[in-house]
Amino acid sequence: MHVAADIAPVSGGVPAVVRRLSEKLAACGIPVQIAFATGDPGPLHPGIELCKFPASGAAAAWAWGPGLRSGLAGLAARSDNCRPVFHIHGVWAAPQYFAAGYAHSAGVPFIVTAHGMLEPWLLNEQGFRISIKKRLYWKIFACRALSRANVVHAITPQDREHLSRLFPHNRIEIIPNAVDTDEYIESPGAERSRKILFLGRIEPKKGVDLLLTAFAQARISAEWSVDVAGPVWSDSYMAGLRSLVVKFGIEKRVRFRGPVFGAEKNSLMDQAWFMAVPSHSEVIGLVNLEAAARRLPTITTHETGLHDWESGGGVLIRPEVASLKKAVEDACSWNKRERDDRGAAGRRLVEQRYSWKAVLPLWLQLYDSLASGPAG
Repeated sequence: MHVAADIAPVSGGVPAVVRRLSEKLAACGIPVQIAFATGDPGPLHPGIELCKFPASGAAAAWAWGPGLRSGLAGLAARSDNCRPVFHIHGVWAAPQYFAAGYAHSAGVPFIVTAHGMLEPWLLNEQGFRISIKKRLYWKIFACRALSRANVVHAITPQDREHLSRLFPHNRIEIIPNAVDTDEYIESPGAERSRKILFLGRIEPKKGVDLLLTAFAQARISAEWSVDVAGPVWSDSYMAGLRSLVVKFGIEKRVRFRGPVFGAEKNSLMDQAWFMAVPSHSEVIGLVNLEAAARRLPTITTHETGLHDWESGGGVLIRPEVASLKKAVEDACSWNKRERDDRGAAGRRLVEQRYSWKAVLPLWLQLYDSLASGPAG
């Protein structure tokens, strides 16, 4: 039983992980349910049962609706031929809070994946009001409920380090995010151009402002351009990005493309010379894995937790303009052979460590250990 607040594909990382993990499990013949409050998950494996508890009323922002509590309680108490395991995704919404409580009460083992929502940057750098609100919610509600988890899931070693301070008495297991490498194969005959690509949500933590500033300051020819693709999660931030483009006089070299999916998304990755994802806070970020699987090298930050990224031809920097400026200049100077070699190394790394072939057995082993373990 996966529990998440939102499951819509346009919402990015967490829904994507939940949908894909659910499909992989269902394809193995494992009964899978997804309980959620908002969003249309789109077409899924027929073996997945969807349990939607729509958010409404004054607490809709908390992803709460009148049927949520009774629905989750019923799922936790449900008696089937096999013992259920709850996997709770996220920390800040009502579905996670109530699922943890009802699972504990019913003796159902559960896992918590924070998906980077407890990263220090997100707790400290989103403004005073948001920081205080989150800290109070964590102290009064979430910490006690989620600390009862049988397992806290970390996505990277860096994620584990952060989580161990918040869950000092819990078992913590590291399993990375994964992609289907067979779905991300570079199009035959794709022609790379002098384009830098950003793919992701348009919000402050993604560092698009750093990229545009570094691009404007970089000592590179005027032939280079930037494609910024992804849904806008902050209108004020997007307005600021447009102002930066005007300020630096690079209106003709920057294109905001909005959300992209499927063939359009793949085409952008196949045309770009490299991708830049200068996030302030991330736990891997699927877009880095998707790009590397298509042999597209990425510049990303140490804050993504991709400690091995440079062994796969990628570049790791700190989320600051000076570091990114130098990385952009270096990447723009790669010749075709170096760029292709880096792309091939990224593909190998993803196949070996971040593909579903490598990662799914880890999930199966963990779920099985909980389903067959002692109750409570």
